[in-house]
Amino acid sequence: MRDKEKNKGKIKYHVTIKELIRSLRIRHILMFLLLPVFLCIIILLNFRMVYRLTADNIEYGGEYRVKSYSVAYEDYLKPGLQLMEYVAYNVEHMFKTGASNAEILEFFGHESDSYAREVNAETTGVYGYIKGEYLDGSGWVPDEDYVPTQRPWYVETIKSEEVVSYIAPYVDEETGDVIMTIARRLSDGVSVVAIDIKMNEIGDITKDLILQDAGEDAIMVLDEDGAVVTHSENAQTGLNYFETKDEPARSIAVKALEEKADRFDISYGGNDDVFYSRPIGGGWYVISQTSRREAFSKVFEAIRGSLVVAVLGTFIIFAVLIFMTLRRMEADNLTANLRTVAGIYVCMFKINLITDSYEEISCRSADLAAMITGSRENARMTLHELIAALTDERSREDVLEFTDLNTLNNRMKNSDILTAEFMNHKALWCRGRFVASERDRDGNLISVIWLIENIDEEKRARDRLQYLSETDSMTGINNRGCGENKIRKMLINGDGGMFILLDIDKFKSFNDNYGHDIGDKVLISVADCMKRAFRDNDIIMRLGGDEFAAFIPNVFSREGGGNIIIDRFLECVRSIRIKELEDVRIDISVGAAFYRVGDRYTFDELYKRADKCTYESKSKPGTQVTYYDERDV
Repeated sequence: MRDKEKNKGKIKYHVTIKELIRSLRIRHILMFLLLPVFLCIIILLNFRMVYRLTADNIEYGGEYRVKSYSVAYEDYLKPGLQLMEYVAYNVEHMFKTGASNAEILEFFGHESDSYAREVNAETTGVYGYIKGEYLDGSGWVPDEDYVPTQRPWYVETIKSEEVVSYIAPYVDEETGDVIMTIARRLSDGVSVVAIDIKMNEIGDITKDLILQDAGEDAIMVLDEDGAVVTHSENAQTGLNYFETKDEPARSIAVKALEEKADRFDISYGGNDDVFYSRPIGGGWYVISQTSRREAFSKVFEAIRGSLVVAVLGTFIIFAVLIFMTLRRMEADNLTANLRTVAGIYVCMFKINLITDSYEEISCRSADLAAMITGSRENARMTLHELIAALTDERSREDVLEFTDLNTLNNRMKNSDILTAEFMNHKALWCRGRFVASERDRDGNLISVIWLIENIDEEKRARDRLQYLSETDSMTGINNRGCGENKIRKMLINGDGGMFILLDIDKFKSFNDNYGHDIGDKVLISVADCMKRAFRDNDIIMRLGGDEFAAFIPNVFSREGGGNIIIDRFLECVRSIRIKELEDVRIDISVGAAFYRVGDRYTFDELYKRADKCTYESKSKPGTQVTYYDERDV
């Protein structure tokens, strides 16, 4: 073998150039001469594709990022905004009931304490201009020369077209904190409620967002007057882009705030940047900035390097270059795609509905892999067996229906994606998804991609957030928004029943004489009675303050169960014993109205009927119940 290699080497060594050229065929010579041109064409085509992909990435990526940024800022402002909605609603209600400013001030103080203690301590509390008087829930007493109607929080809220306004942040001279105000104009057109919130964290949010998106040049939030609320470049925060001639600041303000453009381009000083703008309420706008020059510079650098390597490498690798380059590009592209998707999905299969066969794309589940060895035929039966074996019993029937390939074409007639969430045999939440892969000319499915994703952490976190958003934090029952939505849906579906409203009589005296802690115990005790007295399918909720409500489906009269249910509840209330109250009895006023089969009025009308009955019950001493159907109306 060694002798052959030596002889072979010697033969090559003695071959002259003339003999070498003579031994080459014409097609080899042509291939050798045309190879550089061919490679250049391939690279240029590749450049065109990469250029288009980069341009698309700038467009779609910028739009996606500005949406995600707006969600982050809205989540930061959401607690304050919810407080504004809650306070405004109650003040409007107090207007209707003829409450005095002193009572409203007391309410401001209570909500200021609750919000600072339970949600955000970085606030100065609730305040406002109510019926010609400045009220401050924090207890701050202004100087004699303080004119609330001349303050920015009042002036900007009154003149704004928005009901809720975000007032431009300012720096507190005493503490150095950056303060913003969320204010809401009330229905009388002159009263305003507001809350100040320290914005110490909004700068950190901006920094985190810019770090997450390394390709993003800048993130900023502007108010409708052009003031920079926050900016990834700290030096820009506090500037007013309408008052500067510098670019791109001036053009950003004009395009985003005056022209209301969602997307716009600005060229300045040799830069060519693309901007995306999205309003987040209160006159604020989130804006992202991406440099095209930087994005495309990497593309040009990569292409220039590829051209040099291709030309020089032509004389070395010859015929294998094309094959290896194309194969490598194909393999790299496939590997990158599979790696990206494999990190998200537990398994991926391509199912041909015509041939009833399937093809494994990836599978990271040992349980699945153990059951799909062997033939890839009979996809319907295989999928049914997998679901039956690897799905929790509570989800099995629903998932079997979801994965029924016989009905899949009809279910995906107008959609390319079909999704369902379920629990697997290990009690982990998963998301199954069918994605249309091929259709015939009539739009019927030929093949689909079936994917399974582990969403256990996401699902449990989402359920927890949903519970918190729908539950009254003090009593553990439905809050007003959640409870009313459930009732409205039942009425729309034609499901009637009994709706009751109840107030705790003289509840203010509990807070005044025994303290708010005892008042809270009274509220919790009444809510506990509702939990015990009403049925599992009944809807119980706290409306706010000492007001509660319940909806009892399929109860249409006093004799048809109304008396029994309310008496059971009242008996529980009478048995409430709170040590600090000693022998003081808790009385409630109840109003009840019925929504019967065939009724077509709205939930608001049903509420008014029960509210009138509650008002009549409150006019009588002690615990009273008034039914709407007994009234001469």
